[in-house]
Amino acid sequence: MTVSITYAYDGYCGWCYGFAPALHKFARDNADRVSIRVLSAGMRIGDRIKPFRALRFTAISNEKITETLGARFGPAYRALVEEGSFAMDSNGPAVGLIALTRQAPERQLEFSAAIQTAFFYDGLSLSDPATYATLADQLGLDRVAVLATLDDADAHAQALHEMQQVRDFDVPGYPTLLIHLDGKASIFGAEEMSGDELTAELDRVLAGRTAPSPPR
Repeated sequence: MTVSITYAYDGYCGWCYGFAPALHKFARDNADRVSIRVLSAGMRIGDRIKPFRALRFTAISNEKITETLGARFGPAYRALVEEGSFAMDSNGPAVGLIALTRQAPERQLEFSAAIQTAFFYDGLSLSDPATYATLADQLGLDRVAVLATLDDADAHAQALHEMQQVRDFDVPGYPTLLIHLDGKASIFGAEEMSGDELTAELDRVLAGRTAPSPPR
C-alpha cells in the first residue's frame, strides 16, 4: 500500500530548509510505501512581503535552525540578511517549483530542496528567472521550457490554488507533513524528527491506524 503524504512547505521557509535532509532520507527509505506531494504555502505574500531589515528575528531564527537541525546557511545568503533590503515574495518559488516540476513530476521533492539551496546557501532571489535558468541547467532540465512556464498564467493560477489548499488544511506552520489515511488528513511527525524517527512514526501509525503525534 502506498500512503499519500502532503508536505506544506515554502521556498522561503528556513525551517523547511533545515528539515529537508531528514525528510529526504525518510522519502528514500520509504519510497516503496509513501508518495509525497509538495504544496507551496504562500508564507510571504501580500502585506507579509517585507525586507529583511523589518524581520528582526531572522538572524536569531537562523541560529536556532542551525542549532536544532544542523542547517548551514551560506555566506551569500547571510550577506542578504545583513544588508537588509531583500524582500521575500513566496509567489516566486511557488511558481518556480511548478516550472521545474512540470518536466519531471517524480522529482518534485528534489526540486523543492534545490530551490531552497539556491536561496539559503547561494543567496539567489527566488523571484528572478535567472535563478531558475541556473537550476534548470544544474538539474538537467530544459531551461527554455522552465522560463516559459514562469510566465504561464496557468502556472500562476496553480500556485494560488496550492496556497489555498494549504490554508484549507489549517496547518499550524511550516514545515508540516500531513498523512492521508481513511479519508482524513492528519499531522504527521514534527520538524525536529530525523529521517529514522519519521520512519518509526510511519511504522507506528500504519501498524495500529492510531492517531499520529499531536501538532507541535
